[in-house]
Amino acid sequence: MSRRRRGITGALLEAGARLVTRTAEGVMNDPRGKEAFARAVGLAQRGRRGFEELQGRIMQAAGVPDRQDYQDLAKQLARIKRKARELSEKLEATDAPARSHEGPDSGTR
Repeated sequence: MSRRRRGITGALLEAGARLVTRTAEGVMNDPRGKEAFARAVGLAQRGRRGFEELQGRIMQAAGVPDRQDYQDLAKQLARIKRKARELSEKLEATDAPARSHEGPDSGTR
């Protein structure tokens, strides 16, 4: 019986998908449909920007860093790591000649 339900459910989903596809094609072929779709997308984008701005203000008021703060910190950390690596390389380069002048028996035992 479970297989039969899946078959019916699958058939219904497939028929629904075909109907939605045909409807969407009809809307997108109509200039008014394209315009309505463009307005809906623009409204959704403005809504998302408004939500993100509000979220940022709320997080700032609560003292929680926002995404931009984290991105700035990640960039600073990357710069610090790069500088530490450069300094380490310079230190090794200046330390290497000193070690080569010490001779083979001057190492630790």
